Amino acid sequence: MKPIGLILLAVWSASSAAGVFTPLSLAQETSTAAGRSGQSEASLAPGSAIPVELNSGIDSKKAKAGDMVTAHTSEALRSSDGRLILPRGTKVEGHITQASARNKGGNESALGIQFDKAMPKDGGEIPLNVIIQALAAPVSFSAPSDLGTPQTVGTTQTSPMRNAPPPTAPSAQPPSGGIEPDASPVRSQPLDAKSRGVIGLHGLALNAEPANDRPASVVVSNGKSVHLDGGTRMLLVVQGARSEPSGQ
Repeated sequence: MKPIGLILLAVWSASSAAGVFTPLSLAQETSTAAGRSGQSEASLAPGSAIPVELNSGIDSKKAKAGDMVTAHTSEALRSSDGRLILPRGTKVEGHITQASARNKGGNESALGIQFDKAMPKDGGEIPLNVIIQALAAPVSFSAPSDLGTPQTVGTTQTSPMRNAPPPTAPSAQPPSGGIEPDASPVRSQPLDAKSRGVIGLHGLALNAEPANDRPASVVVSNGKSVHLDGGTRMLLVVQGARSEPSGQ
């Protein structure tokens, strides 16, 4: 009886051990995965800059509030310790907050955009709390799947912010009241954390205007409508929760 008792005790101990360590192992993996996810989101600290390009054109005469806006990251975003957070080509989704064409007797047209989330190709979503700090002419019109060699279009001249007189156009007004790249192209400069306002696009101004208690941006034009081509570059900058937008 004694040997049998020892054998049963050994079997019970092994079963108990299996019942304890397996859930602990799964819990540790889940915790580790959650920690990695949390670290990725936490790494998007206020002031982080995310350069993106629009996937398709938008016109304030045709768009309406609620319409989806999609873009993709033009550069990889890494944490301060070198971890990859958003690979180049990551999809970024947002929506139109307001869209209007200039009416007779009106002074401007407007297009409001609020970006909501980034969607890495390996799955998951990263919420975004950003404004558009800088807006620039396209350097290429390639889709996210074909991020080719940039072309030389546009200028590095920065337009004033709202309520300041717009820059003088070099010759004729843009067709249909829209905007166009500078007529004297020079080598386009990449957007960085110091970039602000509208670069290389005439008749536009950029403003931070919150929508639904979240940061958002509005592009205004002295033309009949605000038109942004596919490939238009934007510098998104992460904002602190319920804080005044920085750099505006």
